[in-house]
Amino acid sequence: MSCCENNDEKQDSCSSSDKKCCKGKSLIVFLLILSIFTSLGIGYYVSKGWSQWGSADSIATKVLEKYLANEYEKAWSKENYELLAKAQRLQMADQIPQIKQFIASKEWGAATPEIPAASKILSQDEITAIKKTAYIEGNKDAIITLVEYSDLECPFCIRQYTEGTIKKVRDSFGDKVNSAFKNFRGVPHENAEVEARATLCAGEMGGAEKYVAYYSAIFTRSKGGNGTGFSKDALVPLAKELKLDTKKFQACIDSKKNITRFDSETAEGAKLWVQGTPGTVVINNKTGEYELIAWAYPASEFERVINKLLGTK
Repeated sequence: MSCCENNDEKQDSCSSSDKKCCKGKSLIVFLLILSIFTSLGIGYYVSKGWSQWGSADSIATKVLEKYLANEYEKAWSKENYELLAKAQRLQMADQIPQIKQFIASKEWGAATPEIPAASKILSQDEITAIKKTAYIEGNKDAIITLVEYSDLECPFCIRQYTEGTIKKVRDSFGDKVNSAFKNFRGVPHENAEVEARATLCAGEMGGAEKYVAYYSAIFTRSKGGNGTGFSKDALVPLAKELKLDTKKFQACIDSKKNITRFDSETAEGAKLWVQGTPGTVVINNKTGEYELIAWAYPASEFERVINKLLGTK
């Protein structure tokens, strides 16, 4: 029997060094238990009374439930959270070959590469090409253009729209900033492609006004969460609501002629380092400097980047 076991007779015969050892082990065990409770956030529950929460297993379960509830709230719903988790797994699967290549390369251990400095400057011809295929919202001669590469079924894209982020930024800077919405193939959401094609059809038939109204209506009415937030059956009725010729509209969708443009907008965004949606490229039309805002951020982040590109940071 060890001197550290709870046996009075044995403890009496232990040497002082053994007793110090016992105390040291006890301290280590105590600190280990304390660290576990700290990491699980048990302190929050202990403050309300240990007996109130029951056994250690039930406490751990409640902590996990609280954590997941917070994560679901961040993603707006459990369905969105599960969708994002699935998307991350799919994205990781696509990236495994590149990860393996990076690990095997001589650059292992180096910092994650940033956008090369040379690619942060666009020529006037490149800017013209980007804007030529865009439906510009706001002052056509603005110094700054926000090009949002988006997915009409992306939960965070829906969130960026419903929170009015881009509009808030345009309103804040007035004639200095305009914006454009373009489609981007991100996670393969079920209805994303046909919705993108329908939106492009609306633009072809009714110009910028109908294009903006069409994608805005999808975002506003979408339930999000599973790639079918806006029903395919509602695409033609929406066109009718916007007073577009429904026969021509249906023919446009059925022809799938806009897939080429959908893919070209995705390729354009990828050249500007967009890797997921929403990805908003902030361009100074005079200097050619640009910066990518990846994912959905509050208006304050857009304002920071715009002021930086305007030289007023």
